[in-house]
Amino acid sequence: MALAHFQRTFTDAAGNIKPGLSVTVRRESDNGLAALFADAGSVTPKSNPFNTDANGYGSFYVTDGRYRIQATDIDWRDTDIFISPTFYAQLAGGPLANFTAMPQVGGDPIVESGSNADGEWTRWADGTQVVYGRVQRSIAISTSFGSFFRNASFESDTNLPLSFLVADYVLTVVRQEDSILDPEDIGVFQVFPESTGAFAFFLLSETNQMAAIRGYSFHAVGRWK
Repeated sequence: MALAHFQRTFTDAAGNIKPGLSVTVRRESDNGLAALFADAGSVTPKSNPFNTDANGYGSFYVTDGRYRIQATDIDWRDTDIFISPTFYAQLAGGPLANFTAMPQVGGDPIVESGSNADGEWTRWADGTQVVYGRVQRSIAISTSFGSFFRNASFESDTNLPLSFLVADYVLTVVRQEDSILDPEDIGVFQVFPESTGAFAFFLLSETNQMAAIRGYSFHAVGRWK
């Protein structure tokens, strides 16, 4: 019988990966160590506890059931499975599962979906990561830029929900309506990644705009492994 598969890249609260981390998996029913395997056919046993690899990645196969996954100083920030500093996961369905059945897109199953204060994310087994969220800033668009106006400096230090493997992800920012100004003539100019977990951007307008709180949604696509 095929086993349930659990896999994650372990990160701390700041999104930093945790290589060489000791991970222990216990049965929720009696707190005993679970029998883990390295393959779906239960041929090769896997040590418990085990260590994450150089990329912070950990994976195991286990029989269906509810398990407590323990790792020191880890915060996945996923309300479906997160109780700090101990993690609970209902594998292969149930009330605490990320998905009752793993969805697939083009044959690649979704590995993880979650959220934190900076937005939401989805990760696929092929290594693709998509993040999305919303930013609110008080910005004045009053610096001349040819026949347009822009903010005086890049809006930077905008955190993504999760970091990417490298800082070459594709990112877009879309203006959303606020309650103070007419949003129609304000756009985004020269959006670029600052690092694996942040981005910066200019705003561009046909008119001189006073400082006000403006809201923006963003989406980014890249690699998580």
